[in-house]
Amino acid sequence: MKHKQFEEWLQLSLYNELSEQEQTVLNSHLTTCERCQVELKELKKIHATLAHHQPIAVQEPLLQNARRTLRLRIQADSEQKSLWTKLKGILDGFLAPPLQVAVGGVAMLVLGILVGYFIFKLPSEKNLPLRQTAFTSSAMEAGESQITNIHFLDRNAQNGDVEFTFETITPVCIRGNVNDENVQKVLARALVSDQNAGIRLRAVNMIGTQTEQKQAGAPVLDSEVKTALITALLHDRNLGVRKEALNVLKNYLPDPIIVRAFLNILANEKNTGLKITAINSLDLSKYENQPVNREILDMFKSKAQSDDNNYIRIRAKLALQEVQQ
Repeated sequence: MKHKQFEEWLQLSLYNELSEQEQTVLNSHLTTCERCQVELKELKKIHATLAHHQPIAVQEPLLQNARRTLRLRIQADSEQKSLWTKLKGILDGFLAPPLQVAVGGVAMLVLGILVGYFIFKLPSEKNLPLRQTAFTSSAMEAGESQITNIHFLDRNAQNGDVEFTFETITPVCIRGNVNDENVQKVLARALVSDQNAGIRLRAVNMIGTQTEQKQAGAPVLDSEVKTALITALLHDRNLGVRKEALNVLKNYLPDPIIVRAFLNILANEKNTGLKITAINSLDLSKYENQPVNREILDMFKSKAQSDDNNYIRIRAKLALQEVQQ
């Protein structure tokens, strides 16, 4: 028996695919063949590694989307015969081969002229179908958009209905004042969505400029901007962004929502500097007649008794003593 046959049997043996007679012959061969012994050990190591591998569970919606996309791709590929192939099939039934080439060439020339006419004659209308569809957004109409990650979900060949998703990126240039509501909202969205910590830090700094420019009375903070600042304060991974968000928000106290965010910092924050800034920003005398007064008192009592930081414990005790006097 050839040695290659024994090498093939090594694989089959690991899966118990050999007959008793074949397994006996292989075992006898292994007693004298060092090469097959080494090969068998290597195969057993690979199988042991694969046995510990946990397969990834694929969710059913993802499978359905993949099947639907594959079905549409197969259908589209089957329908996408070249124009020349279709034209040649028609001509085969009527004309001799030499005439087929001539007529086909003339037909392609005429088609090319027509296509060129519509492209260059009507340049202003080439984007018209996209702009007339229901899904056209104001962002896309604002400029030339880059479309990425397009996924075709469904298509009805009878009535022409289609369903697909895509992402669009539209370059926009804005020049305005930092106090403008639209500018503030763009900065707020950058604060909570941009992946670059430097961009988030600059966004919160620009939002803070609004506070610095307010000369009279308490500044008014848009609800979307306030939510973005609180989200950054409580959840941003970058400590510098959270510090800047805290410094901006303390200028809008005694807003109850911001007060509760500061109490959250005192209760859960691990960074001592943020906790000290938060407790120094809460003046108990300003909250005597507000619904959050009880929440603040309870937090200060808790910090006075059990906070790990000595300064925070002393600060909480002094604030409670001032209120009791």
